[in-house]
Amino acid sequence: MSKKELFAFHEQNLEEILKNLDLLEDFKNRKLKCSICGKIITKGNLGCIYPEKGKIKVCCADLKCLAVVKHF
Repeated sequence: MSKKELFAFHEQNLEEILKNLDLLEDFKNRKLKCSICGKIITKGNLGCIYPEKGKIKVCCADLKCLAVVKHF
């Protein structure tokens, strides 16, 4: 069985997390997009934040997009 890490945070910490990941300005300016479907990410539709090939990416909460991310 492979080891997996899960990190969770409260919505109240979202801006702090995004700031630490250098994503806050794009989020506030509605330029942060789902890496799978391209939807604009908001507080209401953020599904996950994940690393891929040395970059931090975000995914919306659409189950089709989350299913793709789970394969990374």
